[in-house]
Formats: sequence, structure tokens, C-alpha cells
Amino acid sequence: MAEPAKTPSPAARPDGYAKSDGTRSAILDAALAAFGAHGFAGATTRGIAAQAAVTLPSIAYHFGGKQGLYIACAEDIVARYEGSAADMISAGEFTLDASGDPERCRAELKRLLHMVLRIFAETESAQSRADFIAREMRERGPAFVILYERLWQPGVDIVARLLAGGKAKREATESDRTEALMLISSLLAFNTGRDVSLQILGRDTLDTAALALLDSTIDRFVDALTSS
Repeated sequence: MAEPAKTPSPAARPDGYAKSDGTRSAILDAALAAFGAHGFAGATTRGIAAQAAVTLPSIAYHFGGKQGLYIACAEDIVARYEGSAADMISAGEFTLDASGDPERCRAELKRLLHMVLRIFAETESAQSRADFIAREMRERGPAFVILYERLWQPGVDIVARLLAGGKAKREATESDRTEALMLISSLLAFNTGRDVSLQILGRDTLDTAALALLDSTIDRFVDALTSS
């Protein structure tokens, strides 16, 4: 008796519906670029599918539709940055809880901002994520709350509290939060404004020497903001 025909495994299906990591990643990469360039309303799933070299229905299969794909893009961004952010925030919390010593708070704040600079100054492959974040924060799209509550708010909060600690204060004030926002926003010049920043500095890339110069500038800013 002939054996019954076997159903192809999802990974072997030729129809583009397999939930492989490669297919999902290709769709996400194409979606991040499209949404970053054109926004939620302007990007089309047809264009994203074409860019990712998958069938249009496969987007629905993987993500449920356009909004599900958009939210997945935000979740992917958070997943990439959340680990580093959590480590930085935990270190800052430890410094504040362990001693609250102004000098230690200043040192930890400088270290944290050096790390943020390196995250923001990641290679050009991160540009689509930067564009997505910038547009979402500006236009308050479907993923605004995810990015705000899980990246921006905790980041600004720990910087503000370390600034306050560097001034020997127990609580961050509105002034501290404003300064924290300005500090973090200034580092975005090397992410969303990378090309302009590099041209102003007369550099092609942010090499070791450039990062060292920026680190020393950050240190001077922190010292100036926390001086009595």
C-alpha cells in the first residue's frame, strides 16, 4: 500500500507563509524602512511585501495586518534597546539607593550618557529604526505609548534623578527633567541627524577619536549642570 502523501512542514512551504525567523526579519526590516520614511498612513503593505520579497498575504499570516506589523516594529525596536537601557537604569538606581553621593551620581550619569551616545551612534543599519522612532514621537502614531513608556520615560527619569543626585538633591524637579530631556535630545543629533552632525564635525564616521571628544563634552555638560 502506498504511503499517504506527507503535508509539507511550514518551513518547506513555497507559499511564503512559513513563520521562519528569516521571513519575519525580512518583513520587519522592510516595514521599519517604509514606516520610517512614509509613516503609518503613507506606507503600504503591498510595498513592504515587495521590498521584503514575500507574498502580500504572508504579512497577515505573520502579523495580522498593517497595524499589527507596525506594533511589531515598535516591539522590535524596544527589544533591541531595552536590554541595554535596563542595565543602565539598574546601575543608576543602585548608585542612587546605595549612597546618593553627588560625586558618584555625576560619575554614573557620565557613564550612562556615554553608553546612550554609543547606542544612538550605532551604524547606519540602525537608521530605519531611528527614522521610525522620530516619526512616531512626532506624529503620535499607534506605537507612541510603547516607545514612550518603555524607552523615553524611563530614560529621562533616571537621567533627571542622577542630575538631582549630582546636585545633592533627594528628588528630581521640573528643572532636572528639562535638563535631562535636553541632554538626551542633544545626543539624538548623532542618530536622527547623523549626516548633518558628521558634516559639521568634518568626519565621515564616529570613530574612536570622535567618540572620545564627545565623551569629554558630555562630561563638561554634566559638571556644569551639577556645579553648585
